[in-house]
Amino acid sequence: MRFTVDSNQLQLNRKTTVGLAVFPVALTAIMVVLLTTDATRGVAMRLSRENSVIEFVSAGLMLGGGVFGLRLSWKAKGQGDVWWVWGFFLLFSLGMLLVGMEEIAWGQKLFGFATPAVVEGINQQGEMTLHNLPGLHGHSEMMWAAFGIGGLAGVFIRRWRVFEKIATPGVLIAWFVMILLVALPSAWNEFGSIERRVDLLIDRMDEFNEMLIAMVSCLYVWLCARRVLLN
Repeated sequence: MRFTVDSNQLQLNRKTTVGLAVFPVALTAIMVVLLTTDATRGVAMRLSRENSVIEFVSAGLMLGGGVFGLRLSWKAKGQGDVWWVWGFFLLFSLGMLLVGMEEIAWGQKLFGFATPAVVEGINQQGEMTLHNLPGLHGHSEMMWAAFGIGGLAGVFIRRWRVFEKIATPGVLIAWFVMILLVALPSAWNEFGSIERRVDLLIDRMDEFNEMLIAMVSCLYVWLCARRVLLN
């Protein structure tokens, strides 16, 4: 019901609605097949390692979506929405920009500049990143799981009209379900091994999950922009 209502209010046609629902499931299934098939495993491993295609796609989406989100925040403020609505969009967009810059180590992976000694000494990977600092390094899976849970919870706050403009559009439910399903095995691996080949598959899905998060973040901002403009 909520899925249908959101589609109607956002003026999404049936083809777009179905596509948004099916795409993350299909994409995840394809990635799993690529990683588990002997003929394609090598290619999939190269695509999903650090400093490869998937990571840079994630960074580009986060940075582009973050800029678009800043425009959304400005428009929401300009049309008189309450401060916490445009403020939420502002924080979400800044978060996207932060994650995007973290993905490319604040430009280090593009321009190859050296890590300052003070950072290199405490960074677990010797990079210009925050998520590899002590206390944060190795706990990304928990943040992905929290993101998935938060996205699903955002669907249900729609029942309160005051949250209507920032609520997660129902057409994105499948995205957050897949993010959660990929994140939970990674989180479990933090506490113990399952089986060597399974562990390797789970590990290679990490970068892919970050790409799913980047994609759905962009979709969320885009759909919220439609909601703000249409309402």
